[in-house]
Amino acid sequence: MHISPWTKSLLLFAVTLTIVGTSFAFVLLHHEEGGNRIAFSLTDQDGDRVTQKNLAGKNLLVFFGFTSCRDVCPAQMSKLSNVMNALDKSGHGKRITPVFISVDPERDSVEKVAAYLQHFHSSFVGLTGTRPALQSAADRFKTLLDQVPKNPTSGYQLTTHPLCTWLIRTAELSISYPSRSPPKTSSSVSASISR
Repeated sequence: MHISPWTKSLLLFAVTLTIVGTSFAFVLLHHEEGGNRIAFSLTDQDGDRVTQKNLAGKNLLVFFGFTSCRDVCPAQMSKLSNVMNALDKSGHGKRITPVFISVDPERDSVEKVAAYLQHFHSSFVGLTGTRPALQSAADRFKTLLDQVPKNPTSGYQLTTHPLCTWLIRTAELSISYPSRSPPKTSSSVSASISR
């Protein structure tokens, strides 16, 4: 029996895709703590200790940023607020909690995070903590927080962070997608949490 080159290529592609998909599924299923990729212990804008257990059973939209950012962070937070407003109008707003995690513990006190969140959707949970606690949270989200050298003039050390927004679905306790920008529509979030 003769197999055409086209069929061979298709079979090779299917086998490769199966191997990659199986490997990815294996990694997700055998991740630390039985697949619970999200773990943290931080302080919210009310001064209360919050861990992933406090947010269990909720779908989350998570963004890492800092309150003294003048451009990107407020723009991302405004986009997330717009998505939350649209979700509220469609009746899905209660199904998701937006979370802001500060990457600047030296300047972002609990009070400063609380004041910052006043400019955005009222359901935001703002989290801050010590540098090691924030690094631990970032590690569990599989993201990078990187401190750049201190500015010799101001003495301030900036932390770079991803511009991603994570959608974490409760049913899987896993990251659905990191996106360089927040979801553009409430329907994309609704569809993701309805799966």
